[in-house]
Amino acid sequence: MLDLGFLSRSRVRLVRQTEIAECGLASLAMVANYHGLDVDLGTLRRRFAPSLRGASLRSLIGLADKIGLTPRAVKLPLEQLANLHVPCILHWDMNHYVVLERVTAGKALVHNPDGRSSWLSMAEVSGHFTGVALELRPGANFQAGSQRERLRLPQLWRRMTGMKRALAQVLVLSLVLQIFVLASPYYMQLAVDNVLPALDRDLLAVLALGFGLFTLINAGASLLRSFVLMIAGTTLGYGLASNVARRLLRLPIDWFEKRHTGDILSRFQSITPIQNMLTQGAVAAIVDGLMATLTLALMVWYSPLLAFVSAVAFGLYGVVRLVSFSFEREAQEAAIISNGKEQTTLIETIRGITTLRLFGREAFRHALWQTRLTDAVNANVRVARIAIWQSTANLLIFGIENIVTIWLAIGFVVDGAGFSLGMVFAYMAYKTQFIQKAAGLIDQGIAFKMLGLHLERLSDIALSNEDRSFGVGADIETPLKGNIELREVFYRYSPSDPAVLDGVDLKIGQGEHIAITGPSGGGKSTLAKLLLGLVEPDSGELLVDGMPLSRFGYKSFHNQVAAVLQEDSLFAGTLSDNIALFDDGIDMERVIASAMMAAIHEDVMRMPMQYETLVGDMGSTLSGGQKQRILLARALYRQPRILILDEGTAHLDMAHEHAVNAAIGAMGITRIVIAHRRETIEAAERVLLMTGGKLVDPRASEGGGPL
Repeated sequence: MLDLGFLSRSRVRLVRQTEIAECGLASLAMVANYHGLDVDLGTLRRRFAPSLRGASLRSLIGLADKIGLTPRAVKLPLEQLANLHVPCILHWDMNHYVVLERVTAGKALVHNPDGRSSWLSMAEVSGHFTGVALELRPGANFQAGSQRERLRLPQLWRRMTGMKRALAQVLVLSLVLQIFVLASPYYMQLAVDNVLPALDRDLLAVLALGFGLFTLINAGASLLRSFVLMIAGTTLGYGLASNVARRLLRLPIDWFEKRHTGDILSRFQSITPIQNMLTQGAVAAIVDGLMATLTLALMVWYSPLLAFVSAVAFGLYGVVRLVSFSFEREAQEAAIISNGKEQTTLIETIRGITTLRLFGREAFRHALWQTRLTDAVNANVRVARIAIWQSTANLLIFGIENIVTIWLAIGFVVDGAGFSLGMVFAYMAYKTQFIQKAAGLIDQGIAFKMLGLHLERLSDIALSNEDRSFGVGADIETPLKGNIELREVFYRYSPSDPAVLDGVDLKIGQGEHIAITGPSGGGKSTLAKLLLGLVEPDSGELLVDGMPLSRFGYKSFHNQVAAVLQEDSLFAGTLSDNIALFDDGIDMERVIASAMMAAIHEDVMRMPMQYETLVGDMGSTLSGGQKQRILLARALYRQPRILILDEGTAHLDMAHEHAVNAAIGAMGITRIVIAHRRETIEAAERVLLMTGGKLVDPRASEGGGPL
């Protein structure tokens, strides 16, 4: 089907979702942008934190109202779609939102935050549209303007030294190279106009010797420039990658939970085009601009008319690139996102190959990956198609310009208008240099504008708030006794979600052993992360030894607690590496002691390489029980004052669990165990039940009560 969207420009700018379940927020951003509020998805996300579970229509209405848009939810049949006030948001596929811009001639222009903008027939719309739409009009308190937070290039190379000096060296060497380029046509003119008529071999030899020495200087400058560019590019690439990776690893845990792995990797890879542009493109743009100006001046000196023809061709090429830029940018963005989704699907497939093999779903998963690959290939084809059109326009414009120039220049020679044959050769060489440098200048300018796309993608990493543990008080060191308390703690996944923790009060004394149980999905794991300081409550306090966690010190607290969580994993390396978590100076006595307390030492000693046994990806060479005991040994290696186990012994048999409990009990540390197994629960001194977002004591009077 013909992509009419390419021919009929949209007035709604597509905003693609970044997080797994933020299609509603992206749709809202599209409508807001249409009405004049220039806001990006990152700004909206920081203002209205989306839920991993998606946005209900009710929550979307609330968000629209907060930015000044008057919402009106309607239920209508497909036939009345054209009567909606557009742009509006459509409920799509029962679990998604898209933006409808207009309906024309039986087709609908739909902007999908998860894909691309496209014209769909009513039959195609019918297969997705659920019959619910949300109309949005600017209200009295709607304020147009810009609320976009942009990432600036200088923010990426902070604390990097030596780059200015290296780029200055590259610039000087590039100018030396260009002097040779400017002189070469004049060598041709002298040879044709002076040597040939006089048949003067001595003059020819002098010219050849002089320009030969010039060539050697040029080759040396080219060699030095290549080495300087290599060093500068490597330094800048390393510095940019290091800065962005440092920021990435300091982001909150829930930031990673809301994104696909492939998308994170594709955003990180946006460093490469930025590096190339800064090390080579910036210098090339300066040199090309200067050379285009100098060669144009020489061309005007030779013939103003001929120079005017080339300048017109240059202007036409610039218009072509500017007109096609928006298409090129959209295609590049679609290609990056499509390739990220394909990588995500492949990574998930490889990690889940055991499950796929067991259920015989390899063919299904391969088909799904092929679909993602097809989308990526099609997106790359769209980029290539635009490049082909640009290349064709380039050939056509400058091909015609070349024909006209030769026709005029030779006509000047024939007419005896003071234009020699040598001047024709020299002018054509200068003209070729001008076209190359001028076109290169435009290309570099477009590439520089394209950096906005990569900066937007990197801004999701660079502008997201760091985890609070890296903020004020990160250097505080406070000894931990083991007392922990929650006071009126409320927590919800997003402002529109119901409370997962609804006014939880909890007090745990030093050395106490408590068990928390309750139905799955009741918030027990969230409570564990909150007790560990990994997530922040919406309201209420977490007290450690009677002090708020912020005053106690997040890093200090994390250095003295340990946990085995459900999503914990092992890393590629040896068993000792994993137990010590790649500590710089591994204390093998402590490793062995931790392994003995975790009841895994005997298993390790039976392995051929013992503690040097290599662990496969995600611990694939170990059984479930062995992996869990290694994770427990890792937690115990820290010699924590508080230990939290979220189903941390679920894979152990009774004998091993009894041995582990006895060993940990002898340490006298505070233990918080989240479990469903009866034996694990009964081993605790106190048992609490998580239900309805509250903690109650099941042994209290009938019906229990909040603690």
